[in-house]
Amino acid sequence: MTPFPQKQKIRGIGKVFNNITTITAAAGGFMGAFKPLYWFFGKCMEGLMYLFDQKYFLALIVFTVLTRLVLFPLNLRQQKTMAKTNRIQPKIQKIQKKYNVNAITDPKQRQKANQAMQEEMQALYAREGHNPMNMGCGPMLFQMIFLMGIIGIIYYPIQYLLNIDIASYQDQVAKAIGFEASRGNSYLELDIIRNISDYKEILLSKSAQFGNIFTESSVEKIARFKEGLNLFGLDMSQVPTWTDKIVIIPILCLITSIGSTIISTMIQKKNNPAAAQQQSQMMIMMLAMPLFSFFIAFRLPAAVGFYWIISNLVAIVQQLVMARYFPPKRNIAREMIENTIERRAREESIKNVKNK
Repeated sequence: MTPFPQKQKIRGIGKVFNNITTITAAAGGFMGAFKPLYWFFGKCMEGLMYLFDQKYFLALIVFTVLTRLVLFPLNLRQQKTMAKTNRIQPKIQKIQKKYNVNAITDPKQRQKANQAMQEEMQALYAREGHNPMNMGCGPMLFQMIFLMGIIGIIYYPIQYLLNIDIASYQDQVAKAIGFEASRGNSYLELDIIRNISDYKEILLSKSAQFGNIFTESSVEKIARFKEGLNLFGLDMSQVPTWTDKIVIIPILCLITSIGSTIISTMIQKKNNPAAAQQQSQMMIMMLAMPLFSFFIAFRLPAAVGFYWIISNLVAIVQQLVMARYFPPKRNIAREMIENTIERRAREESIKNVKNK
């Protein structure tokens, strides 16, 4: 028997989660391509930390809010695109009903009808000035880029926040402090920060082997930075586990991500009741991202999860603001007016050409 669609979706999500460990294990080399982004984000965070008296998490909160503000125009554009799609949806359904391709059993006739339907669809898109391929993937893409940048400066704060050039001496430093090579160099800087009091004498005594990058002042800088990585008694450089109180970070990631998803769904249902049934059927897939963030939060330092929590909270506020001040219905009305003006201008232009 063919599995039910919902079961297929659940199995698909399960396969994604099963492959996450493999993907993250291979990410070390891939993340190297983002070094320019790490440098840029590091400079931004360094400036914010200077403004906020080296308060790391206050700087991270402000940085997260600023990145969300940068994304706001893209989110607004995406909403306008969706509003345009909803506006012409009845016309699309009318064309689909007219040809009823799925009811045609003869392959040749079905192909002919499908081609005619696609041509009429393209004509509709041309009249309405709508590109169905331009559905606004920009916000999601930029969010992923920002996330990669945040991960970089959290994993490599000695390089990109404290400006200590450890990159060229990673193997020598790891060997000197007895860092397990099997853990990968991605965790080296975090390990040094967490255990700086134990490593201090080793780093200073063997500083010549590391290009004299570790001096009394640089080691003191690392020690001060370590103090700033503690939030409410939680070491945010630590990777969360179920047996430690820092497990609250993945849990809050899950809760805030689900909250953002639910609010987004409620707003969409309110503005587009016709899609309510379809959205209910897609709820399992919509919950995939919250579950993904929950799972990943156990694989990365807690500071990444903290960024995710703040990002989700800002996203919730942003969604409520957009629903209040930029409602889709208003966008649809504005779109209809603009489309009518544009169409009349084209018709007038064609008449003038003919009269000449």
